[in-house]
Amino acid sequence: MSQRRYFSKFCYVLFSGLVLFGCLSVRAQVPPTFPDRSVKIIVANPPGGPVDVVLRVLANRMSAIWHQPVVVENKPGGSGIVSTSALVKAAPDGYTIAMVTASSMTIMPFAVESLPYDPMKDLQPISLVARTPFIFIVRQDSPIKTWQDFVSLANQKDLTIGSYAIGSAFHLVWEQTARRVGIKAVYAPANSAGKTQSDLVGGQLDIVLEAPSSANAMLESGRVRAIAITSPERFAGLPDTPTLAESGLTGYASLPWIGLMGPAGMPAERVRMIQQTVAEILKEPAMQKQLQILGMMPVGSDPQMLADTIAQERREMQPLVKELGIKLQ
Repeated sequence: MSQRRYFSKFCYVLFSGLVLFGCLSVRAQVPPTFPDRSVKIIVANPPGGPVDVVLRVLANRMSAIWHQPVVVENKPGGSGIVSTSALVKAAPDGYTIAMVTASSMTIMPFAVESLPYDPMKDLQPISLVARTPFIFIVRQDSPIKTWQDFVSLANQKDLTIGSYAIGSAFHLVWEQTARRVGIKAVYAPANSAGKTQSDLVGGQLDIVLEAPSSANAMLESGRVRAIAITSPERFAGLPDTPTLAESGLTGYASLPWIGLMGPAGMPAERVRMIQQTVAEILKEPAMQKQLQILGMMPVGSDPQMLADTIAQERREMQPLVKELGIKLQ
């Protein structure tokens, strides 16, 4: 074999080897498909409630799309501090995220002495998932037939309104609404929908602020009536219930939300993938029907919309929490 032919063959072998090595190197640098193992979603709500049910339906669909287990982990306690602390401590790789409520981001941070994390720096918004309108309900035999009846009566005498704990989203929605209208009522907090609704039917309360999912059974039984809803448009699950705007309170609506967040530092492409998966699921008719049954309205926003929503609501809630002197343990 001549030197020229030998040299040509050597160069070919060398070039082929370099190409193969280059391909292997590129392949080694390509990150594995996300997710390639189970994903955990933390939630502060206990099992069985509307938020937990929505999350489990969502997690099942995410699991089916990703072909990986998506596990829900309930971590109640501390008004969301327990679950959020666990999220903040998780690796920012997208394999641990959380479903959070509006109150844990926009009310609770201003109502506690200190937090073990900074909700604006230690968390990564992913997507708004759904919003929940609240409804004002009265006894079937109540003289209050409309929202205007309630406003008129509240201007004449002291009325009682029942709902959930001081510092809850329900409490703050009521305070916002009352200030917009210019009325007052004695706020009676309770730790369960059953207690509040029982007191309403028993005559101890004049009106109650509830979530559609919690009031549904009582509404269907005919023992109570919904006189107004806080959404800007009528809710498909309660089409005969007028909005506050229709009832005379123009320019005001309130729709507390639930959304997905992760630890700060998550790779942008993983944030985007989770968000896009959730957005597609929320377009599915079956998912929309499930949300309607649970008294919720699908959203499916991008991360920036969730970040903007949190920032805006914090600006509204901080002075109100301070004015009311709300202190949570």
